[in-house]
Amino acid sequence: MSYTIGLATTFHDPAIAIIGPDGEVLFAEATERYLQYKRAPNCEPDSAPRMEGLLKRYIPEDAEVRIATSWGEDFTGFLDQMARAGSFTLDALLKLSPELNRSLVPERTERALIASLHAAQQRAGMGVLLGLDRAYGKANVTGLTRYGHHLSHAAYACWSSPFDNAACLVVDGMGETGASAIFALEHGKLREVKRHRGRESIGFYFGLVTDLAGFDQAKGEEWKIMGLAPYGKTDPELMALLRKLYSIEGHKLSFAKADVVQAVAAEILAKRPADALDQGWADLARCGQDVFAEMMEALLAEAAALVPSENLVMAGGCALNSSFNGKIAGRHGFKTVFVPSAPADDGNAIGAAWLAHAEANPDWRAPKGPLSPYLGSTVSTEPFERMQLWEKRLRKLAPDEIAPVTAKLLTEGKLIGWVQGRAEFGPRALGNRSIIADPRPADAKDILNAKVKYREAFRPFAPSILAEHAADWFENYQDAPYMERTLTWKEAVRDRVPAVVHEDATGRLQSVTAERNPRYHALISAFHELTGVPVILNTSFNIMGKPILHTAEDAILMFYTSGLDALVIDDWLLVK
Repeated sequence: MSYTIGLATTFHDPAIAIIGPDGEVLFAEATERYLQYKRAPNCEPDSAPRMEGLLKRYIPEDAEVRIATSWGEDFTGFLDQMARAGSFTLDALLKLSPELNRSLVPERTERALIASLHAAQQRAGMGVLLGLDRAYGKANVTGLTRYGHHLSHAAYACWSSPFDNAACLVVDGMGETGASAIFALEHGKLREVKRHRGRESIGFYFGLVTDLAGFDQAKGEEWKIMGLAPYGKTDPELMALLRKLYSIEGHKLSFAKADVVQAVAAEILAKRPADALDQGWADLARCGQDVFAEMMEALLAEAAALVPSENLVMAGGCALNSSFNGKIAGRHGFKTVFVPSAPADDGNAIGAAWLAHAEANPDWRAPKGPLSPYLGSTVSTEPFERMQLWEKRLRKLAPDEIAPVTAKLLTEGKLIGWVQGRAEFGPRALGNRSIIADPRPADAKDILNAKVKYREAFRPFAPSILAEHAADWFENYQDAPYMERTLTWKEAVRDRVPAVVHEDATGRLQSVTAERNPRYHALISAFHELTGVPVILNTSFNIMGKPILHTAEDAILMFYTSGLDALVIDDWLLVK
């Protein structure tokens, strides 16, 4: 009866995972959902009040508990040495330059991030310990084990994949020694093949482009670059400037020195249009995405050379670049590409927990994936029980009525908040915490942006499509269970679903099957029966700048204060 609690303890995107005695993921959720604080920077993943409830729900009183986290022992010890040397004090930070350095972030900012990372490692597990005291008056904890950051990425991504053998490429902003690594998955076991060393970081590069284009990487606005890029054109001068930031020799990716980085950034800023802070800079977004692809191609070629395989697993924050992900299959010898639902640092909560479980159980093998993304909290419908006393527009339907009734509302042009079952683990709403709409009206995107999401008009909305029909709608169709890649719509169908066809004729699709999500599949099937279209528009149930909702109260508040026309939570329906 040994349970494992995994903690993602970077300075951004903290998360918690609970693994059962057999290695099953019982619960996994990013801290931002519980706190309703976007990306939850510098927040602990395991606050004691939060842990008390989770422990009572998922772990028996007398069970043994092990704790695992996602930054290695050697690196954590190095951070301890830096702290003892005074490197993280305010006085030490004041002495550093606020200018960009070779890492493509300001020198002071980089040190402050590392200081925050150190603080997170210092407090890792304290909330679990205090939560056990609160829940049971005792803490049967065997200790805390630390695992490499990129190893944790690889463990979660590979062991949640459908593969027994694959090449694995991890690319993010920073790790213990560098910002990328290559692993081999061999008969279910992981082997590190190459760990890049140095400060070269494609993740920090993309963050710099985000800032230069008029957005803010600290707010997690890298997504806007991907959405805006198709509206831009390739500018030879911008491409030449961005290419000064890096060089590729063979498979080695190197970045320029600090003075070159500063000069390039200054020259790009001098060219930035005056309205970029309001509208973004489409041409830079396009060029930035294209250069990102050039750098990623170098790493993919290296991974293919070192671990020849038809299967590729992608992990790390850069694996969230869905525009690039959809272009990988069929190149470098990779026929099939898998990206998990939470490839960024939140996924390391599962990765670290699985590594600890595997260490304690050497014969354990992860069950064949893809892993279900529906691992988070449920939403209580108790508020509706109270509301029905005064809200006459609220009614509870029979379970088999929900799909056809909701589908009919969609055909009438209603914007619907849709909340079912357990929350998705990762940044995408996959039909359990979604706002849904009819994709056929050409103005549906503009209406949804204006009435509900309150976000920039250029940002696209995603299609959820019945997997059994997807090959008829997308060119070179690939299964996409987690909305992790964009594919090109077939030309003949684009005018049938204009609200989910992006400027470059792509869509960041979610392949929906009855096995993965029975109720969501039933909803789209009912819509298909009414319209002949096996697609609905799907976007996350939030407004710009806020995380996806966490409670029924969050959903109810957004229903009454936005342009949503209907709210469906489990079997409850509320219509304006």
